[in-house]
Amino acid sequence: MDVRRQSRPTVLFMAAVGVTLERFVAPISHGLAPHDVRRIAVAGRGSIPESLRHSFDEVYEVTPFRRATVRDVMRAGLDLARIVRAERPRLLHLHTPYAVALGRLVARVTGTRHLAVVQGTLFDSPDRAGRLFSLVETMSARLTPIHVTVNADDQETYRRIAPRSQVHLAPCSGAGVDPKRLQAPEGVWRAESAPPRALVMGRLTPDKNIDLAVSAWRLARQSVPELELRIVGSTVAGEPPWHAPEESGLSTAGWVSHPGAEFASADVVLLTSLREGFPITLVEALLAGTPVVAVDNRGTRAVAEQVWEGFGLVPPQPAAIASALLAQLRARTVRLRPEAAGHWHQDSVVDFHVAHILKAIG
Repeated sequence: MDVRRQSRPTVLFMAAVGVTLERFVAPISHGLAPHDVRRIAVAGRGSIPESLRHSFDEVYEVTPFRRATVRDVMRAGLDLARIVRAERPRLLHLHTPYAVALGRLVARVTGTRHLAVVQGTLFDSPDRAGRLFSLVETMSARLTPIHVTVNADDQETYRRIAPRSQVHLAPCSGAGVDPKRLQAPEGVWRAESAPPRALVMGRLTPDKNIDLAVSAWRLARQSVPELELRIVGSTVAGEPPWHAPEESGLSTAGWVSHPGAEFASADVVLLTSLREGFPITLVEALLAGTPVVAVDNRGTRAVAEQVWEGFGLVPPQPAAIASALLAQLRARTVRLRPEAAGHWHQDSVVDFHVAHILKAIG
């Protein structure tokens, strides 16, 4: 190992899947580069896109541990411990619930300082997964000295269950919004005569509760028969897939890296997930000037607080969602608080995380 590598402080970024690191963490890694920090990434084997290697000094794979068996989780923990002992990072920067839980234990065993970025939680979920998550976090969150949450409800919860930990509130989830993602390609425009369109964008998994959006759209079509529903997204390895029904007026497309054209072609964006930390899709839609309708939860409330007009926050009921959808179709107006766009901008969010990382590594 060269002398310069030994002298540079190292930060290990970890998530269950590499796509999370690529989309939400790579900009933070780039923000650390001028500070002469060695940046390494760790994620489950088989989930790391090749492009991730351009954003980190080193990339490691461990046994896949997202929704895995107990044996595989233990193997992943041993893999991570070996990496930590070899690299001797000054800080573990942990993302996604599975990586937070695993990284927290390895940090404890190896005596490594760590920071947990809580992009979302299951505290309000009444199902088995929610009860298990709440139990585990209530028992182990106090082992983490620094938490970063993305909504005020989660911040309050972690302050209660980890009273000796620092709990910070990030201005936006992930690494914030890159305005380049919202630019529609030249020549993409929507004719005024085009039928109205609702857009759903996200992972195609039952967790996202897209069936509720479809049911609400069907109800809304009783008032606006020409209303279209566009579903944009892809399945994720290790998650059960959700399949869109085949019916007139409903179209689908795979995940897009630059959603500006989709927002420009939509009249309203729908989000019917019951759990969100701080939904970046809604933030991007609002910045693109597209109204949104979302089910009330911790994350959607946090976004709604920054919006004066153009946000329908509703209970998880088809009739309520359909009614709000029709109201936003009539209004077609988005007005944000003056400071919202600046808070959500990638530069602001990256600066926030870089400052906390530099403080944590001393």
